[in-house]
Formats: sequence, C-alpha cells, structure tokens
Amino acid sequence: MKTSELTTREVERSGLRAAFDLFRGSLHQPPVSDRDWSQLSASFEPGAVRGAFDGDRLIAMHQSMPTDIVVPGGERAPLSVQFRFGVGAGHTRRGVGTALMAAALRATPEPLAMVRPSEGGIYGRFGFGVATRCRDLVIDRRRAVLTADVPSGGDTRLADPADGAGLCRDVYDRTRARPGAIGRWPWYEQLLNHELAGAGLFSRVAVHTGADGPDGAGVPDGFARYSVRGTTLDVDELHCRTPESWAGLWRFLLNVELVDEIRLRGRPLDEPVEWLFTDPRVCRVTAVRDELWLRPVDALAALRARAYGDGDPVVLGVHDPLLPANSGHYLVGPTEVRRTRRPAQLTLSAASLASLYLGGVRPLALAVAGAVTVHDPKALPTADRLFHTDGEPWCGTAV
Repeated sequence: MKTSELTTREVERSGLRAAFDLFRGSLHQPPVSDRDWSQLSASFEPGAVRGAFDGDRLIAMHQSMPTDIVVPGGERAPLSVQFRFGVGAGHTRRGVGTALMAAALRATPEPLAMVRPSEGGIYGRFGFGVATRCRDLVIDRRRAVLTADVPSGGDTRLADPADGAGLCRDVYDRTRARPGAIGRWPWYEQLLNHELAGAGLFSRVAVHTGADGPDGAGVPDGFARYSVRGTTLDVDELHCRTPESWAGLWRFLLNVELVDEIRLRGRPLDEPVEWLFTDPRVCRVTAVRDELWLRPVDALAALRARAYGDGDPVVLGVHDPLLPANSGHYLVGPTEVRRTRRPAQLTLSAASLASLYLGGVRPLALAVAGAVTVHDPKALPTADRLFHTDGEPWCGTAV
C-alpha cells in the first residue's frame, strides 16, 4: 500500500467506536467495553475524528478538539487540541500517520494546535515544539512543618462527591490565568474520574473558600483533587486563585491522616512548594519534563494573539514545510505584528517558534542550541525582551 492510495476523511458517528478501538489497539489495550463506551462516548464530539482509509478500511485515526489557551498578555486564543492519534498494527512506519496528521492540521481553523504526547520524538516533525515544562514532587509528610509565614485565611472542606465535578469546572475556569492554561470540555471531569476508577482509585476534592477573595466572600477560590493509595497521597490537580487558597489547600493536604508521603505530578516549574516548609528538603523534585507541545497553524494570527514586552520590533523568518503558508518573514513588536519583505534577523522553524511562543524558553537559549539562526546579533537580546513572560507557562490539564 502506498500513501498516495490513502484517503483521509471525517469518521462518521457510526464508526467512532471502531476508531476508538483502533486507538486503544495502538496502545496495546483491548477493545472498549460496553460499560466504558457508555461513559467515554461523550468525549467523541461530532466532526472531531478523522481517519485514514485504505479503501473502506480504517487504518489510522486522529481526534482534535477545539478550545482556547491563555497566551502572554492574558487573552484566550483559539486552540485545537490533538487529543487521540493512533495507527493500526501493520501500518506503522509507512507514512500513514504523517499523512493523516498533515491533513488534520491543514483542516484546522484554529491558529494554534497542541498535543501532550506519550513519546517525545514523534511530533517535532509535525512542527510541534515543547512550549511548557513541569516537575514532579514528593513531600515527606511525616517531617513536613509549615513555616510561620505561610498565609492563612478562609476555609477548606471536602466537597460532596455529587458536587465535586461542577465545583472543579467552575473554579478551574476562574483560576486559569497563567499562559498555557487551556479551556476544558463538559465531559473532562467524567473522563478524569473514569481513568482514576480504572486504576482502582477514588478521587476526593478539597475546596477552599475565601474569606474575602477576589470573587467575594464565601466563593470557592481553589481546589485540590487527590486520591490515596496505601500511605501515599497523590495530588492529581491543584488550582487556586490566591496565595491564601493555595496555602489553605496545602494545610488541608498535610493534615490528611494515615499518609506518609504526598506525590504531585506535572506541577509548574516556579511553584514555590519547597518554600512552604521549615526544612525545604522534605520536598524532593523527582523529575522535570516536557508538558505541552504547541504548533502554529496560522503563524500570523498566532503571533498577533499574544502581547509582547518592550523593545524594537524584530523580523523573524519562519520555515514551515508542512504548512508552507506559514513560511515567510514576520515583523514582531509590542505595537505591531505583520508580514514583511524585510530580511530576517532571526530564522527558525515552526517548532522553535512554538517553543518560545508562551515564554517558556528564551530565543537566546534556542540560538545556543542551534534552533534559531542569528543573522543580526543585535536582534537576539531584543527578541528575548519581546517574548519574555514574568512567570513560567503551564498547562495543568492532562489530555
């Protein structure tokens, strides 16, 4: 079979379960059960799944979901999340996945696309670059003592299980201000709880209510979703609106009985957890890893969506063979972003543009690594100032 013989098209509703089974098979998982499908089918929205077909036979599937992402400056830009992607056994390493991903990206109306890949070496060739990173932590709860300076205020309680999903959705949307945070779908909580239940875990939600928060007294302003396995408490999510709500949730977690250690995965690089404790060594960083991979689908619209720091404009030369309409020169500055015929001062790939877009890596660092070609050395520190953000970008949503 040649890739030229393939067709790619939207998978009809009647074929969605078969597409999901193909995806699961690519991960060496069994076909979905009737019970699980009844709980997961809501995550397959109409028109979201494309397939690669050899005749009438589905041999690869790709699902994308529209939402938005917070970009530097605080605006929320339209985003396409590359959600599920799998190639059937016997059809890998033949260009099938590349053809399907290329077709899906060309059909994407949003200016930005993202993925959280299971393998890091796959998506660079599709123009995706690491845009956020995160870290995993382990807290020795038996030795953890908060300093006297940790903020206090408000109240933290366990949410009723029937109310937990709604509270999480509401609080999350009001707390997401950090570049990289994405909008969630109505079915996201159900999907997350299903995955935890599949691992034999029961999820609990602790909710902090501010005494006088930015949304008024008595309004929930933070939550922590956690589960306990043996003597280990796993924090699956923690989102908050104020330092007081963040500290209040930590006080609650540290007081959960019969727990020896607290584990957190995928936390922001600049979250000051270790500074909560009289002995910072009770907090160990066990991993630092990539999180969100981003890709410009419409480079001009994406560059215009975010704000920039002070400085003269720079001319970026973008090279994008997969989406050649993006290739060209862009004048990027704090007051204007447009295409230009001026010579490029810095040249980079679509993947490198994606990596610096949210401010998670400096243009200087990419230049040192060879990912940015410098034609005008004076432009490099200027680009650093333009793309700088005050805090580390972070997604915080597992998709």
